[in-house]
Amino acid sequence: MSSTKVSLADCLWARAARHPDRPAIVQGDLQLTYAELAAMAARTAHALRARGLAPGDRIGIASRDSAETMISIFAIWMMDAVAVPIDFRARPDEKIRLAGEFGLAAIIEDRDIGGADYASMVVDAAWREARMHLPATPPPCTGPARPALISLTSGTTGRPLGIELDHHSVMARFFGYSQEGCYVLDGIFLNAVPMSSSGSRNHSIARLLAGGTLHFFPPIFGAGELVEAVNSIGASFIFTVPTTVASMLDLTEDGAAPLMPGLGTLYVGGSSMPARDKQRARRLLNPNFMFCFSSSITGTCSVLYGEDVDRHPDTSGRILPLVRIETVDAEGNRVPEGETGILRVRSPAMAHRLFENRSRDTGDRFLDGWAYTGDHGIISNGGFLTITGRTSDMIIRGGANVYPAEVETAIARLDGVRDCAVVGYASAQFGQEIAAFIETNRPLDLATIEAHCRTTLAPDKRPRRVILVEAMPRNNNGKILKRDLVAQLEQENA
Repeated sequence: MSSTKVSLADCLWARAARHPDRPAIVQGDLQLTYAELAAMAARTAHALRARGLAPGDRIGIASRDSAETMISIFAIWMMDAVAVPIDFRARPDEKIRLAGEFGLAAIIEDRDIGGADYASMVVDAAWREARMHLPATPPPCTGPARPALISLTSGTTGRPLGIELDHHSVMARFFGYSQEGCYVLDGIFLNAVPMSSSGSRNHSIARLLAGGTLHFFPPIFGAGELVEAVNSIGASFIFTVPTTVASMLDLTEDGAAPLMPGLGTLYVGGSSMPARDKQRARRLLNPNFMFCFSSSITGTCSVLYGEDVDRHPDTSGRILPLVRIETVDAEGNRVPEGETGILRVRSPAMAHRLFENRSRDTGDRFLDGWAYTGDHGIISNGGFLTITGRTSDMIIRGGANVYPAEVETAIARLDGVRDCAVVGYASAQFGQEIAAFIETNRPLDLATIEAHCRTTLAPDKRPRRVILVEAMPRNNNGKILKRDLVAQLEQENA
């Protein structure tokens, strides 16, 4: 349990008392001052209590509406419950599984999927109208005795891990941003990334704690639209992923002025990024480009910005001054500087544990006071961190984590598929792309397989290459040799 008696909801209430009329959230026609945001969160807390929810409950949030997601998070904190943000694109069966695995008392969502095998609370017009008649001050609460939130991230089997963050850890991430070079805390944050992303969520909370303004942008957009919005509203900060940056760079010409000259920070993270794209982003998009390496379990570990982008573009930047990182071997012995090892981290913002789910092994992410990110990396002279790969076979496509086993299982449901192996391969646009090698036991055409993938997999998990093979390469024990499949792709793409 958390030892602090200060809740993040208290911090919002204090900010509202100090700057009641300052704009807090803007989304389309919706505009909320800090006083209105605090009151709306309080009314939502009362609405949740009226539905039978109580302190300590774990409450899912699966909403396309980013403003409502933020309101719900603070409402949950006002009643000393635990927020569990969920990707709004999750299928009904995925939400049912999450509700069971994480013991969710309810899921707040903005559409009624019908027949849900969990307590669904739909934020519709009737909900909003009823909420306005409830008290605008929070229900009685003695302080945070529970985690602030559970951040969901994929585990090695493709099933989500729950990373518990207490209020202190979330606050530490806010304070830690002040250590990140050209990071801009005040002003306008234009957020175009869904709130289920831990990066989007952390930066949004930090903006409100700092007294800035959040402009939520629709999550489906073109790069040109985002650039236009940044310039038109005078945004001081945006957080985005390398895929979006690559699309922005398609709009530029070498030698031209930066596309977003007035932006205070162009903050990029979530996946690897080609060195050339980092350098071009600083030159052609915004001189205050910043690339970070972070994880849900540790917070931000290193940042690359300024002249370091040109001098050390192959790295993830300098390790932050208050973050301790070591690279070790499988036995926990430190490896020499400059050699690849398993990353382990201690930082003020690190999570304190994984959600306890005794139905499966969640792996050793916390050992002897260290948090293990699941990455291999190199620490070089001068304190630069270079990420060399994942310790698992996870594919990271455009900032989204994709586990092969999940895709393989979905494809294997198609009649005629004998076996399937899914691997990642390099992509200039997305960092990695997905390829599926399929062995069949009856004739199957690519159109049938692709149609099956469209109905069973989320868009960011669908293979971009489907390759039919007569037989999989296997070792003596019958295990598929995925490295041979990757080598085949690399040879074809050479």
